[in-house]
Amino acid sequence: MDSQESRATSSSAAKRRHSSKPKPVHVFGDQVLKDLGSLCMNELYSDVSFFVEEHCLPAHRLILATRSEYFRALLFGGMFESTEQKVRLEAPLDAFKVILGYLYSGTLAVSALDVDATSKVLGLASLYILPEVELALAKHLQNNLSISNTCMILDTARKFNLAELTMKCLKFMDKNAPQVLKHQSFQMLSKESLEEVLRRDTLIEHEINVFQSVLKWSRHNQGVDIKSVLSLVRLSLISVEDLVRVVRPSGIVESLKILDAIEKPIITSKLPYRAHVSPGVDVAFHLGSGFGVNQNEIVIKLSFWCIINNISIVSCDMIHWEDGGNVALSAPTQQDIRFARRPVRFIRIVHPESGRKDILNDVLLKAILNNTIP
Repeated sequence: MDSQESRATSSSAAKRRHSSKPKPVHVFGDQVLKDLGSLCMNELYSDVSFFVEEHCLPAHRLILATRSEYFRALLFGGMFESTEQKVRLEAPLDAFKVILGYLYSGTLAVSALDVDATSKVLGLASLYILPEVELALAKHLQNNLSISNTCMILDTARKFNLAELTMKCLKFMDKNAPQVLKHQSFQMLSKESLEEVLRRDTLIEHEINVFQSVLKWSRHNQGVDIKSVLSLVRLSLISVEDLVRVVRPSGIVESLKILDAIEKPIITSKLPYRAHVSPGVDVAFHLGSGFGVNQNEIVIKLSFWCIINNISIVSCDMIHWEDGGNVALSAPTQQDIRFARRPVRFIRIVHPESGRKDILNDVLLKAILNNTIP
């Protein structure tokens, strides 16, 4: 009896193992999508029509309601349109056709869309609650940022609350500020986007050029209140000569503000510099634009202000120097001098006793921003 029960149990277990093996399933998804796609804007089996820009586009309620919450509510949610055979929609025709094509076929030819067309499709994708389409379009715009289109893309990203795309645009503008600010598209930037750009501490451009770009923008957008925009221009970073010869004649900045910028005592270490922020990058090597020997010191000039917190002696300009610290140059090991992060344009190296000018022959200088330093 025991032997028979054992054999029966083994046989049952074997059957279970056999039945648990995955069975082959043939998937014909491509053909299904092709067949559904063939119904897009096709009168065959159509039970509703959309009027868009006076064009009549046949459609199918069941397909659209299944694919989109928006159309489910529109066509089956008890709204007026749910009983109508002809429904009028306010939408850009070409963009609407792209959305219809996606809903029917599950495909989206983003590479065929320029920035303007992408923006219109993005607007409909947001309206029709199609987050996957929004994401695909945002990635497309992000991968195609250029000097000529970044302003339009920034406005689009902010309009549809695309945080990642917005940040990509701002960082692109930071690095390419001289070209972007001079491009004609900069004058088309919305006031809100312009203010967001001007708030950036990492916008790599001289402030007088920032002001001149704002001046051109204001002339192109006459009638717009620019007080809040001008408040973001950092007059304290503009030289007295440029304040008198460029800013004052423009007539868009109050004389008292100009006078205040001229007469206010300058504490260079506290000026609101715009600067590179590149953690871990040796800015002395990558952004150094030259060095010179002045009396008993060596001065390294960076191409623009940089935020650093790890070097020997640092300064914001060539007049007011700040001591970052001292190091024994005779030591064979690397020694770091750490200090609070600050904007730097010039680095001065001095041998305090002998005034040696060949100090760079004995040391490997690095100037970095170390985010691990509190």
